[in-house]
Amino acid sequence: MSGLSFEYAKPEELMISSEWILNFLDRLESCKLPLHSFVLMKEGKIVSETYYEPYEADSLHRMFSITKSMVSLAIGFLEEEGKLSLDDKIVTYFSEKLPAEGPHPYLECLTIRNMLRMATCHKQTTYKLPGVTDWVGSFFTTKPSHIPGTTFSYDTASTHVLCALVEKLTGGKLMDYLRVKCLDEIGFSKEAYVLTAPGGESYGGSGLVATSMDLMKLMYVISRGGKLGDKQLIPAEYLKEALKKQIDTYAKHSTWEEMQGYGYQFWRTSHNGYCMYGMGGQYACYYPEKDVLFVTTADTQGRGGGNQLIFDAFYQEIYDKIGAVKVSEKQVEVPKTRELFRVDGEETSPILQTVNHKRYQLDANKQGFLSMELSIEGKEGELLCETERGIEKIPFGIGQNKVVSFPKYGYRSLISGAFRDQNTFLIHAQVVDTALGNLYIQLAFNEDKVTVMMRKFVEDLFGEFDGFIAGRQEKE
Repeated sequence: MSGLSFEYAKPEELMISSEWILNFLDRLESCKLPLHSFVLMKEGKIVSETYYEPYEADSLHRMFSITKSMVSLAIGFLEEEGKLSLDDKIVTYFSEKLPAEGPHPYLECLTIRNMLRMATCHKQTTYKLPGVTDWVGSFFTTKPSHIPGTTFSYDTASTHVLCALVEKLTGGKLMDYLRVKCLDEIGFSKEAYVLTAPGGESYGGSGLVATSMDLMKLMYVISRGGKLGDKQLIPAEYLKEALKKQIDTYAKHSTWEEMQGYGYQFWRTSHNGYCMYGMGGQYACYYPEKDVLFVTTADTQGRGGGNQLIFDAFYQEIYDKIGAVKVSEKQVEVPKTRELFRVDGEETSPILQTVNHKRYQLDANKQGFLSMELSIEGKEGELLCETERGIEKIPFGIGQNKVVSFPKYGYRSLISGAFRDQNTFLIHAQVVDTALGNLYIQLAFNEDKVTVMMRKFVEDLFGEFDGFIAGRQEKE
Protein backbone atom coordinates (compact mmCIF):
# COMPACT_ATOMS: atom_id res chain seq x y z
CA MET A 1 0.00 0.00 0.00
CA SER A 2 1.54 3.29 -1.11
CA GLY A 3 -0.81 5.91 0.28
CA LEU A 4 -0.97 9.61 0.82
CA SER A 5 1.37 11.28 3.25
CA PHE A 6 0.42 14.84 4.07
CA GLU A 7 2.78 17.64 4.97
CA TYR A 8 2.03 19.48 8.21
CA ALA A 9 2.32 23.25 8.62
CA LYS A 10 1.68 25.82 11.32
CA PRO A 11 -1.68 27.53 10.71
CA GLU A 12 -0.05 30.96 10.58
CA GLU A 13 2.07 29.87 7.62
CA LEU A 14 -1.15 29.58 5.60
CA MET A 15 -2.90 32.70 6.88
CA ILE A 16 -4.92 30.96 9.60
CA SER A 17 -4.53 31.94 13.22
CA SER A 18 -4.10 29.09 15.68
CA GLU A 19 -6.21 31.21 18.02
CA TRP A 20 -9.14 30.93 15.57
CA ILE A 21 -8.90 27.14 15.67
CA LEU A 22 -8.81 27.12 19.45
CA ASN A 23 -11.84 29.43 19.53
CA PHE A 24 -13.68 27.02 17.22
CA LEU A 25 -13.01 24.06 19.51
CA ASP A 26 -13.79 26.05 22.66
CA ARG A 27 -17.04 27.32 21.17
CA LEU A 28 -18.35 23.81 20.49
CA GLU A 29 -17.16 22.63 23.89
CA SER A 30 -18.98 25.51 25.59
CA CYS A 31 -22.16 24.32 23.84
CA LYS A 32 -21.54 20.82 25.21
CA LEU A 33 -21.45 19.50 21.67
CA PRO A 34 -19.51 16.20 21.72
CA LEU A 35 -16.90 16.60 19.01
CA HIS A 36 -14.75 13.49 18.58
CA SER A 37 -12.16 14.79 16.13
CA PHE A 38 -11.29 17.81 14.02
CA VAL A 39 -8.74 17.89 11.20
CA LEU A 40 -8.13 21.02 9.14
CA MET A 41 -6.27 21.29 5.83
CA LYS A 42 -5.28 24.36 3.82
CA GLU A 43 -3.65 24.15 0.41
CA GLY A 44 -2.94 20.46 0.83
CA LYS A 45 -1.24 20.78 4.23
CA ILE A 46 -2.61 19.70 7.61
CA VAL A 47 -2.68 22.75 9.89
CA SER A 48 -4.57 21.31 12.85
CA GLU A 49 -5.52 17.88 14.20
CA THR A 50 -7.35 17.24 17.47
CA TYR A 51 -8.91 14.09 18.95
CA TYR A 52 -11.16 13.72 21.97
CA GLU A 53 -10.40 10.87 24.36
CA PRO A 54 -10.88 7.97 24.03
CA TYR A 55 -10.53 8.63 20.28
CA GLU A 56 -7.06 8.79 18.75
CA ALA A 57 -5.70 9.30 15.26
CA ASP A 58 -5.98 5.62 14.37
CA SER A 59 -9.37 5.05 16.06
CA LEU A 60 -12.11 3.64 13.87
CA HIS A 61 -15.34 5.64 13.97
CA ARG A 62 -18.82 4.99 12.63
CA MET A 63 -19.30 7.34 9.67
CA PHE A 64 -22.98 6.67 8.94
CA SER A 65 -24.15 8.22 5.64
CA ILE A 66 -20.67 9.06 4.42
CA THR A 67 -21.02 5.46 3.23
CA LYS A 68 -23.43 6.80 0.61
CA SER A 69 -20.65 8.82 -1.03
CA MET A 70 -18.55 5.65 -1.16
CA VAL A 71 -21.39 3.83 -2.94
CA SER A 72 -21.63 6.71 -5.39
CA LEU A 73 -17.93 6.40 -6.25
CA ALA A 74 -18.39 2.67 -6.84
CA ILE A 75 -21.27 3.40 -9.23
CA GLY A 76 -18.98 5.84 -11.05
CA PHE A 77 -16.34 3.15 -11.48
CA LEU A 78 -18.91 0.67 -12.79
CA GLU A 79 -20.16 3.23 -15.30
CA GLU A 80 -16.58 3.79 -16.46
CA GLU A 81 -16.18 0.03 -16.92
CA GLY A 82 -19.35 -0.09 -19.03
CA LYS A 83 -21.12 -2.40 -16.58
CA LEU A 84 -24.06 -0.02 -16.14
CA SER A 85 -25.55 3.24 -17.33
CA LEU A 86 -26.93 5.84 -14.98
CA ASP A 87 -30.13 5.82 -17.01
CA ASP A 88 -30.68 2.10 -16.55
CA LYS A 89 -33.90 1.14 -14.75
CA ILE A 90 -33.07 -0.41 -11.37
CA VAL A 91 -35.78 -3.09 -11.72
CA THR A 92 -33.85 -4.69 -14.59
CA TYR A 93 -31.12 -5.73 -12.14
CA PHE A 94 -33.36 -7.17 -9.42
CA SER A 95 -36.03 -9.27 -11.13
CA GLU A 96 -35.84 -11.76 -8.26
CA LYS A 97 -36.91 -9.07 -5.79
CA LEU A 98 -39.98 -7.85 -7.67
CA PRO A 99 -43.50 -8.70 -6.47
CA ALA A 100 -45.30 -11.52 -8.30
CA GLU A 101 -47.74 -9.10 -9.91
CA GLY A 102 -44.85 -7.00 -11.24
CA PRO A 103 -43.38 -3.67 -10.11
CA HIS A 104 -45.44 -0.58 -9.45
CA PRO A 105 -45.35 1.76 -12.49
CA TYR A 106 -43.50 4.43 -10.49
CA LEU A 107 -40.85 1.92 -9.46
CA GLU A 108 -40.62 0.54 -12.98
CA CYS A 109 -39.37 3.87 -14.34
CA LEU A 110 -36.89 4.55 -11.50
CA THR A 111 -33.34 4.99 -12.81
CA ILE A 112 -29.95 4.70 -11.14
CA ARG A 113 -29.49 8.42 -11.74
CA ASN A 114 -32.75 9.16 -9.88
CA MET A 115 -31.48 7.07 -6.96
CA LEU A 116 -28.11 8.83 -6.88
CA ARG A 117 -29.93 12.18 -6.72
CA MET A 118 -32.25 10.99 -3.93
CA ALA A 119 -35.14 11.50 -6.34
CA THR A 120 -36.67 8.11 -5.68
CA CYS A 121 -40.33 7.13 -5.46
CA HIS A 122 -40.39 6.45 -1.70
CA LYS A 123 -41.00 8.95 1.09
CA GLN A 124 -39.10 6.92 3.69
CA THR A 125 -36.50 4.22 4.23
CA THR A 126 -38.43 1.09 3.34
CA TYR A 127 -36.38 -1.43 5.32
CA LYS A 128 -37.28 0.38 8.55
CA LEU A 129 -40.97 -0.38 8.07
CA PRO A 130 -42.52 -2.90 10.51
CA GLY A 131 -42.00 -6.56 9.69
CA VAL A 132 -39.30 -6.08 7.06
CA THR A 133 -36.66 -8.82 6.95
CA ASP A 134 -35.36 -8.37 3.39
CA TRP A 135 -33.82 -4.90 3.25
CA VAL A 136 -33.21 -4.92 -0.51
CA GLY A 137 -36.52 -6.58 -1.32
CA SER A 138 -38.51 -4.04 0.71
CA PHE A 139 -37.47 -1.32 -1.72
CA PHE A 140 -39.23 -3.13 -4.57
CA THR A 141 -42.32 -4.36 -2.71
CA THR A 142 -43.25 -1.22 -0.75
CA LYS A 143 -45.85 0.87 -2.52
CA PRO A 144 -44.27 4.11 -3.84
CA SER A 145 -45.57 7.46 -2.67
CA HIS A 146 -44.71 9.64 -5.66
CA ILE A 147 -43.27 9.79 -9.19
CA PRO A 148 -39.48 9.30 -9.28
CA GLY A 149 -37.14 11.94 -10.63
CA THR A 150 -39.38 14.78 -9.51
CA THR A 151 -38.44 15.76 -5.97
CA PHE A 152 -35.76 15.24 -3.33
CA SER A 153 -36.66 12.66 -0.69
CA TYR A 154 -33.81 11.33 1.43
CA ASP A 155 -34.00 7.54 1.15
CA THR A 156 -31.31 5.37 2.73
CA ALA A 157 -32.92 2.21 1.34
CA SER A 158 -32.26 3.53 -2.16
CA THR A 159 -28.52 3.76 -1.50
CA HIS A 160 -28.60 0.34 0.14
CA VAL A 161 -30.02 -1.07 -3.10
CA LEU A 162 -27.29 0.69 -5.10
CA CYS A 163 -24.70 -0.93 -2.84
CA ALA A 164 -26.34 -4.31 -3.42
CA LEU A 165 -26.12 -3.60 -7.15
CA VAL A 166 -22.39 -2.86 -6.84
CA GLU A 167 -21.85 -6.18 -5.05
CA LYS A 168 -24.03 -8.03 -7.56
CA LEU A 169 -22.07 -6.71 -10.55
CA THR A 170 -18.63 -7.10 -8.98
CA GLY A 171 -19.16 -10.39 -7.16
CA GLY A 172 -17.51 -9.01 -4.02
CA LYS A 173 -17.95 -6.59 -1.16
CA LEU A 174 -18.18 -2.82 -1.62
CA MET A 175 -14.97 -2.10 0.30
CA ASP A 176 -13.01 -4.80 -1.54
CA TYR A 177 -14.01 -3.27 -4.88
CA LEU A 178 -13.17 0.27 -3.78
CA ARG A 179 -9.85 -0.84 -2.30
CA VAL A 180 -8.77 -2.19 -5.67
CA LYS A 181 -10.05 0.85 -7.54
CA CYS A 182 -8.66 3.61 -5.32
CA LEU A 183 -8.61 3.16 -1.55
CA ASP A 184 -5.41 1.11 -1.29
CA GLU A 185 -3.71 3.63 -3.57
CA ILE A 186 -4.42 6.51 -1.19
CA GLY A 187 -3.60 4.54 1.98
CA PHE A 188 -7.13 4.14 3.33
CA SER A 189 -6.64 2.20 6.57
CA LYS A 190 -6.66 -1.56 6.11
CA GLU A 191 -8.76 -1.91 9.28
CA ALA A 192 -11.65 0.14 7.86
CA TYR A 193 -14.78 -1.81 6.93
CA VAL A 194 -18.51 -1.59 6.23
CA LEU A 195 -21.00 -3.25 8.56
CA THR A 196 -23.06 -6.10 7.13
CA ALA A 197 -26.85 -5.93 6.75
CA PRO A 198 -29.08 -8.84 7.83
CA GLY A 199 -29.20 -10.12 4.24
CA GLY A 200 -25.42 -10.45 4.02
CA GLU A 201 -24.86 -7.44 1.76
CA SER A 202 -22.83 -4.45 2.94
CA TYR A 203 -24.78 -1.81 4.87
CA GLY A 204 -24.45 0.63 2.00
CA GLY A 205 -26.44 3.50 3.41
CA SER A 206 -24.79 3.88 6.79
CA GLY A 207 -22.24 1.19 7.67
CA LEU A 208 -18.75 2.65 7.06
CA VAL A 209 -16.34 2.39 9.99
CA ALA A 210 -13.08 4.25 9.31
CA THR A 211 -10.66 6.87 10.67
CA SER A 212 -10.81 10.63 10.38
CA MET A 213 -7.65 10.62 8.27
CA ASP A 214 -9.26 8.08 5.90
CA LEU A 215 -11.90 10.72 5.15
CA MET A 216 -9.26 13.41 4.77
CA LYS A 217 -7.32 11.34 2.25
CA LEU A 218 -10.35 10.48 0.16
CA MET A 219 -11.74 14.01 0.21
CA TYR A 220 -8.35 15.43 -0.72
CA VAL A 221 -8.27 13.28 -3.88
CA ILE A 222 -11.88 14.25 -4.64
CA SER A 223 -10.98 17.94 -4.21
CA ARG A 224 -8.23 17.46 -6.82
CA GLY A 225 -10.70 16.24 -9.42
CA GLY A 226 -10.12 12.60 -8.55
CA LYS A 227 -6.39 12.74 -9.25
CA LEU A 228 -3.49 11.58 -7.12
CA GLY A 229 -0.43 13.22 -8.60
CA ASP A 230 -0.65 12.55 -12.33
CA LYS A 231 -2.89 9.51 -11.95
CA GLN A 232 -6.65 9.79 -12.47
CA LEU A 233 -7.94 7.61 -9.64
CA ILE A 234 -11.63 8.51 -9.77
CA PRO A 235 -13.49 9.04 -13.09
CA ALA A 236 -13.24 12.80 -13.66
CA GLU A 237 -16.48 13.39 -15.54
CA TYR A 238 -18.56 11.31 -13.15
CA LEU A 239 -17.01 13.08 -10.15
CA LYS A 240 -17.69 16.48 -11.69
CA GLU A 241 -21.38 15.63 -12.00
CA ALA A 242 -21.54 13.97 -8.57
CA LEU A 243 -20.36 17.15 -6.85
CA LYS A 244 -22.76 19.47 -8.69
CA LYS A 245 -26.16 20.46 -7.43
CA GLN A 246 -28.27 17.83 -9.16
CA ILE A 247 -31.49 18.47 -7.25
CA ASP A 248 -32.95 21.16 -5.02
CA THR A 249 -33.34 20.49 -1.28
CA TYR A 250 -34.54 23.93 -0.16
CA ALA A 251 -38.13 22.99 0.68
CA LYS A 252 -37.27 19.63 2.21
CA HIS A 253 -34.77 20.43 4.97
CA SER A 254 -34.77 22.79 7.90
CA THR A 255 -31.07 23.62 8.40
CA TRP A 256 -29.36 26.12 6.15
CA GLU A 257 -26.56 23.75 5.12
CA GLU A 258 -29.00 21.03 4.09
CA MET A 259 -30.92 23.52 1.91
CA GLN A 260 -28.00 24.04 -0.50
CA GLY A 261 -28.73 21.11 -2.80
CA TYR A 262 -27.62 17.54 -3.45
CA GLY A 263 -25.45 15.84 -6.06
CA TYR A 264 -24.86 12.12 -6.53
CA GLN A 265 -24.77 11.15 -2.83
CA PHE A 266 -22.74 14.26 -2.01
CA TRP A 267 -24.22 17.34 -0.34
CA ARG A 268 -23.69 20.91 -1.42
CA THR A 269 -22.94 23.40 1.37
CA SER A 270 -23.02 27.14 1.75
CA HIS A 271 -19.83 29.05 0.88
CA ASN A 272 -19.83 27.13 -2.44
CA GLY A 273 -18.60 23.94 -0.83
CA TYR A 274 -19.49 20.28 -0.99
CA CYS A 275 -19.21 17.45 1.47
CA MET A 276 -19.56 13.84 2.46
CA TYR A 277 -22.11 13.93 5.24
CA GLY A 278 -22.95 11.41 7.96
CA MET A 279 -25.54 11.53 10.75
CA GLY A 280 -24.32 12.88 14.05
CA GLY A 281 -21.72 15.31 12.71
CA GLN A 282 -19.53 13.12 10.50
CA TYR A 283 -18.23 15.51 7.84
CA ALA A 284 -15.58 15.80 5.17
CA CYS A 285 -16.10 19.23 3.56
CA TYR A 286 -14.19 21.07 0.86
CA TYR A 287 -14.31 24.77 -0.08
CA PRO A 288 -12.64 25.41 -3.46
CA GLU A 289 -12.53 29.20 -3.22
CA LYS A 290 -10.04 29.08 -0.31
CA ASP A 291 -8.75 25.53 -0.84
CA VAL A 292 -9.82 24.53 2.67
CA LEU A 293 -10.85 21.04 3.76
CA PHE A 294 -12.06 19.97 7.17
CA VAL A 295 -13.07 16.66 8.72
CA THR A 296 -15.11 16.21 11.88
CA THR A 297 -16.41 13.20 13.72
CA ALA A 298 -18.94 13.81 16.48
CA ASP A 299 -22.22 12.76 18.05
CA THR A 300 -24.84 15.47 17.65
CA GLN A 301 -27.75 13.02 17.97
CA GLY A 302 -30.36 14.43 20.28
CA ARG A 303 -29.01 17.97 19.88
CA GLY A 304 -31.48 19.98 17.85
CA GLY A 305 -29.48 22.08 15.40
CA GLY A 306 -26.24 20.42 16.48
CA ASN A 307 -24.96 19.88 12.96
CA GLN A 308 -25.54 23.52 12.06
CA LEU A 309 -23.61 24.52 15.21
CA ILE A 310 -20.53 22.85 13.73
CA PHE A 311 -20.86 24.72 10.44
CA ASP A 312 -21.65 28.07 12.07
CA ALA A 313 -18.66 27.76 14.39
CA PHE A 314 -16.38 26.80 11.52
CA TYR A 315 -17.47 29.67 9.30
CA GLN A 316 -17.53 32.35 11.97
CA GLU A 317 -14.41 31.36 13.88
CA ILE A 318 -12.18 30.19 11.00
CA TYR A 319 -13.33 30.22 7.39
CA ASP A 320 -14.80 33.73 7.06
CA LYS A 321 -11.68 35.22 8.65
CA ILE A 322 -9.25 33.69 6.14
CA GLY A 323 -8.06 36.53 3.92
CA ALA A 324 -10.29 39.03 5.73
CA VAL A 325 -8.72 39.30 9.18
CA LYS A 326 -5.05 39.94 9.83
CA VAL A 327 -3.35 36.93 11.37
CA SER A 328 -1.76 37.68 14.70
CA GLU A 329 1.91 36.86 15.11
CA LYS A 330 1.00 35.40 18.47
CA GLN A 331 0.63 31.62 18.32
CA VAL A 332 -1.39 29.61 20.80
CA GLU A 333 -1.16 25.90 21.39
CA VAL A 334 -4.04 23.87 20.01
CA PRO A 335 -4.09 20.63 22.01
CA LYS A 336 -3.93 17.44 19.96
CA THR A 337 -5.94 15.67 22.66
CA ARG A 338 -8.96 16.92 24.55
CA GLU A 339 -11.45 15.30 26.91
CA LEU A 340 -14.95 14.37 25.82
CA PHE A 341 -17.41 16.38 27.90
CA ARG A 342 -19.17 15.01 30.96
CA VAL A 343 -22.36 15.89 32.82
CA ASP A 344 -22.26 19.27 34.56
CA GLY A 345 -23.55 19.47 38.10
CA GLU A 346 -22.74 18.85 41.73
CA GLU A 347 -20.91 15.74 42.88
CA THR A 348 -23.14 15.32 45.92
CA SER A 349 -26.38 16.54 47.47
CA PRO A 350 -27.98 16.51 50.95
CA ILE A 351 -30.54 14.06 49.59
CA LEU A 352 -27.85 11.48 48.83
CA GLN A 353 -27.93 10.06 52.35
CA THR A 354 -31.63 9.21 51.99
CA VAL A 355 -31.53 7.75 48.44
CA ASN A 356 -28.10 6.12 48.25
CA HIS A 357 -28.20 2.30 48.23
CA LYS A 358 -31.99 2.38 48.39
CA ARG A 359 -34.00 0.10 46.13
CA TYR A 360 -36.97 1.68 44.32
CA GLN A 361 -39.76 -0.66 43.24
CA LEU A 362 -41.03 0.59 39.86
CA ASP A 363 -44.58 0.69 38.56
CA ALA A 364 -45.37 -1.73 35.73
CA ASN A 365 -43.76 -0.35 32.58
CA LYS A 366 -43.28 -1.32 28.93
CA GLN A 367 -39.51 -0.94 29.28
CA GLY A 368 -39.38 -4.02 31.50
CA PHE A 369 -37.62 -2.52 34.54
CA LEU A 370 -38.66 -3.93 37.92
CA SER A 371 -36.51 -1.80 40.21
CA MET A 372 -33.61 0.64 40.24
CA GLU A 373 -31.03 1.49 42.89
CA LEU A 374 -28.52 4.33 42.91
CA SER A 375 -25.18 3.41 44.50
CA ILE A 376 -22.52 6.11 44.88
CA GLU A 377 -19.14 5.84 46.62
CA GLY A 378 -16.79 8.79 46.26
CA LYS A 379 -16.02 9.58 42.61
CA GLU A 380 -17.78 6.56 41.15
CA GLY A 381 -21.20 4.98 41.21
CA GLU A 382 -23.54 2.42 39.70
CA LEU A 383 -27.18 2.31 38.73
CA LEU A 384 -28.52 -1.16 39.47
CA CYS A 385 -31.34 -1.97 37.05
CA GLU A 386 -33.44 -5.05 37.74
CA THR A 387 -35.30 -6.80 34.91
CA GLU A 388 -36.54 -10.34 34.42
CA ARG A 389 -33.00 -11.19 33.30
CA GLY A 390 -31.63 -10.18 36.67
CA ILE A 391 -29.72 -7.13 37.87
CA GLU A 392 -27.55 -5.19 35.41
CA LYS A 393 -25.14 -2.56 36.69
CA ILE A 394 -24.50 0.67 34.79
CA PRO A 395 -21.23 2.14 36.16
CA PHE A 396 -20.51 5.87 35.93
CA GLY A 397 -18.00 8.45 37.06
CA ILE A 398 -18.82 11.42 39.28
CA GLY A 399 -17.32 14.58 37.83
CA GLN A 400 -15.53 12.39 35.29
CA ASN A 401 -16.24 9.95 32.49
CA LYS A 402 -15.87 6.26 33.21
CA VAL A 403 -15.05 4.01 30.21
CA VAL A 404 -17.18 0.87 30.45
CA SER A 405 -18.75 -1.90 28.41
CA PHE A 406 -22.46 -1.10 28.47
CA PRO A 407 -24.46 -3.93 30.08
CA LYS A 408 -26.28 -6.33 27.72
CA TYR A 409 -25.11 -4.52 24.58
CA GLY A 410 -21.37 -4.69 25.17
CA TYR A 411 -20.64 -1.39 23.42
CA ARG A 412 -17.80 0.76 24.71
CA SER A 413 -19.28 3.80 26.45
CA LEU A 414 -18.24 6.84 28.46
CA ILE A 415 -20.66 7.37 31.34
CA SER A 416 -20.79 10.25 33.83
CA GLY A 417 -23.25 11.39 36.47
CA ALA A 418 -23.98 14.47 38.57
CA PHE A 419 -26.70 16.13 40.64
CA ARG A 420 -28.39 18.69 38.41
CA ASP A 421 -30.22 20.06 41.44
CA GLN A 422 -30.66 18.95 45.03
CA ASN A 423 -33.25 16.28 44.13
CA THR A 424 -32.25 15.27 40.60
CA PHE A 425 -29.43 12.97 39.58
CA LEU A 426 -28.56 12.65 35.88
CA ILE A 427 -26.57 9.89 34.18
CA HIS A 428 -25.29 10.48 30.65
CA ALA A 429 -23.89 7.60 28.60
CA GLN A 430 -21.97 8.31 25.40
CA VAL A 431 -21.77 5.20 23.22
CA VAL A 432 -18.49 5.31 21.27
CA ASP A 433 -18.48 2.08 19.30
CA THR A 434 -19.79 0.74 15.97
CA ALA A 435 -23.08 1.89 17.44
CA LEU A 436 -22.77 5.62 18.11
CA GLY A 437 -25.07 7.73 20.22
CA ASN A 438 -25.99 8.77 23.71
CA LEU A 439 -28.66 8.25 26.32
CA TYR A 440 -29.85 9.98 29.49
CA ILE A 441 -31.24 8.48 32.69
CA GLN A 442 -32.63 11.08 35.09
CA LEU A 443 -33.71 10.18 38.61
CA ALA A 444 -35.93 12.82 40.22
CA PHE A 445 -36.52 12.08 43.92
CA ASN A 446 -39.50 13.32 45.95
CA GLU A 447 -39.69 12.08 49.54
CA ASP A 448 -39.90 8.26 49.17
CA LYS A 449 -40.82 8.38 45.47
CA VAL A 450 -38.82 8.64 42.23
CA THR A 451 -39.61 9.52 38.63
CA VAL A 452 -37.21 8.02 36.13
CA MET A 453 -37.03 9.90 32.82
CA MET A 454 -35.01 8.24 30.05
CA ARG A 455 -34.12 9.40 26.54
CA LYS A 456 -32.02 7.50 24.03
CA PHE A 457 -30.39 8.70 20.82
CA VAL A 458 -28.87 5.51 19.44
CA GLU A 459 -30.23 4.31 16.12
CA ASP A 460 -32.40 1.17 16.47
CA LEU A 461 -30.87 0.21 19.85
CA PHE A 462 -31.35 0.84 23.59
CA GLY A 463 -35.12 1.09 23.13
CA GLU A 464 -35.77 0.24 26.77
CA PHE A 465 -34.04 3.47 27.84
CA ASP A 466 -36.83 5.72 26.62
CA GLY A 467 -39.83 7.09 28.48
CA PHE A 468 -41.04 7.72 32.04
CA ILE A 469 -41.32 5.32 34.98
CA ALA A 470 -42.49 6.06 38.52
CA GLY A 471 -41.50 4.15 41.63
CA ARG A 472 -41.40 4.09 45.40
CA GLN A 473 -38.63 3.29 47.84
CA GLU A 474 -38.90 -0.15 49.37
CA LYS A 475 -39.50 -0.18 53.09
CA GLU A 476 -36.75 -1.75 55.13
